[in-house]
Amino acid sequence: MVLDFQDKGKYFRGLLILIGKDGNIDGKEREAILKISEKLGFESKFSDEAVDEFLENTFIDKTPPKFSSKEIAYYFLQDAINLSLVDNDFHTEELEWLEKVAVINGIHNSWLDQELQKSIKIYKSKETLKI
Repeated sequence: MVLDFQDKGKYFRGLLILIGKDGNIDGKEREAILKISEKLGFESKFSDEAVDEFLENTFIDKTPPKFSSKEIAYYFLQDAINLSLVDNDFHTEELEWLEKVAVINGIHNSWLDQELQKSIKIYKSKETLKI
């Protein structure tokens, strides 16, 4: 899958918004989003600063990203689901935000629910997950 610069920016911004939903970015979330950022082709210095400053930055657009294709939205939601579970604490605000991303990208809620259940099952088998 090839993403243009706009979709890459939306992808990274969307993941930042998600991990900031609980008002805290823990070490596991930071590590995971930086790996994704690297895969997207962002420089590590930029990504580090964006993560470090995200919670205090009031200028970041917090609206759910609308991607140029459903395919990108599906990949984004899969990464977002996994990222939301990495800290072992899945928040209602995260779920509500994921649902908004799905709606704005024309993805049916049943697909999102199915993906969530698969991922939760995997994470529950690995560690204790608070839901």
